[in-house]
Amino acid sequence: MSLKWNVLYNTFVQFVGRFATSFLGFITTIILARSLGAAGYGTYAKVYTLAAFFYLVIDFGLNAIYIRRFKEDLKHISMMNAIRTVFFIFSLAVIFVFFVVTQQHIFTSREKWYTLLFVPTILLFGYYTSLNAIFQLKLRYDLSVLAAVLGGLVGVALMIITLSWGLSFSILSIVAGYAITVFLSYLFARKLTPFVFFSQPFSLYDMISFLKDAAPIGFMLFFNTMYVRADVFVLSAFKTNAEVGIYQLGYKFFEFPLAFATFFANATFPHFVKKFDENKKSFWKNFYQSTFFLLGMSVLFSIVGYFGAPLLSFIRNDYSASVLPLQVMAWSYPIFFLTSALNWLLFIEKRERSLVWIYAFSFVANVLANWYFIPRYSYMASAWITVIGEMGVLVLILGVLIRKQITNHKSQIPSKLQ
Repeated sequence: MSLKWNVLYNTFVQFVGRFATSFLGFITTIILARSLGAAGYGTYAKVYTLAAFFYLVIDFGLNAIYIRRFKEDLKHISMMNAIRTVFFIFSLAVIFVFFVVTQQHIFTSREKWYTLLFVPTILLFGYYTSLNAIFQLKLRYDLSVLAAVLGGLVGVALMIITLSWGLSFSILSIVAGYAITVFLSYLFARKLTPFVFFSQPFSLYDMISFLKDAAPIGFMLFFNTMYVRADVFVLSAFKTNAEVGIYQLGYKFFEFPLAFATFFANATFPHFVKKFDENKKSFWKNFYQSTFFLLGMSVLFSIVGYFGAPLLSFIRNDYSASVLPLQVMAWSYPIFFLTSALNWLLFIEKRERSLVWIYAFSFVANVLANWYFIPRYSYMASAWITVIGEMGVLVLILGVLIRKQITNHKSQIPSKLQ
């Protein structure tokens, strides 16, 4: 299989896998939404959103740094897992402090209990992400997808069985599904290549050096997620759980197509890193082709998202209000897809530090905007701020790239002519 078709195949496999797991998530959403109503689903949405923040903490861009730094050497997988275990402990501490500081203003005592039941998924997500580095290097995302689908099926089946027992058991069912996904991923990865999941010796210096390289992209990913998901907590502070559930349901369907750009980057990234070092002309040709392909797909997703949004009302009448925010956000897919491509370009050029400042600024601006507009316009403010915020990110990234082009052009002018 040629590289081009291998990349497209792995992108397609990831997207089909995302569709399959999202379909399972859709079933979970339908069951919980119909059973709990908008307010009850809003409670679950708050718990999930808090955990999702720390998925990015435990991810921290380690896979991308690993591939750029160690290529196909798998001796350091155990070091990556050790780092993620430490990050999980840190996440637990932050969640505890957050609960103490906010008291009962955002999360009730029962919601805090649900969160504690859900937090093991943070560590399990970290280990699954580490194993994905192996699937990415071997271009065998089909095995990663298979593990995720099988684990998801078990989680949904257990949730259906235990739903009448209360939300606590439903959450534990989801955690069990994550655990099975990690276990199967480990078995599949071991069949591909030998590696040590834990206990491989490494020095503290190696760990610190690795984290130093990962810090820019890790903070960028963290701020990136924070700036687009902080709205849920602002909504929780000012509005009812029902409004949180209405907005979160629309956003859940909005974020599904966003994964296509991520999966495409996962499939092309190892190739782009190699091309950038070996053949710049070939790299730029492939990069432009990939970017135009992503933009074409984003337009398709915008059309489908806008005209398919009214279907949300069939879940339950409570969610007919989710249609409009989803339609607003659907038109921003081209912006998000282009931003994704340019993010990876800056990373390949080792200028990811610029992204940290861009997303840190965007995070602060997003929180302030939501804090001001949500009390007045509720979740519709969040939808518009999501779109406008990503436009701002795109403008800032383009500014960084244009500035580099101007600098490079000046450097090529003889000093006598400057």
